[in-house]
Amino acid sequence: MAVKVKLAGVLRALALGKEYVELNGVTTVRDVIHGLKSINEKLFRRVFDSARGELAPDIYIAVNDVDIRLLKGLDTPIKDGDEVLILAYIHGG
Repeated sequence: MAVKVKLAGVLRALALGKEYVELNGVTTVRDVIHGLKSINEKLFRRVFDSARGELAPDIYIAVNDVDIRLLKGLDTPIKDGDEVLILAYIHGG
């Protein structure tokens, strides 16, 4: 199963500037997040807080333009052809 993952903003730099990456064999958003390790371990660590077992607090994820918080969170099912958007909120001061 191929899923297209769009990396927005600062996350692209951790994927060698790629806006889109494809991941195979994923069935949930959690699988997508862990699949980021195959792209770049730093990308995975930027998105997922392993110590807490959850997304970093400034990360937003949508599946087919729907916020995963309105779905099943990290357990949101993914199917072939879905698009997952991952972005980091911009902080101001």
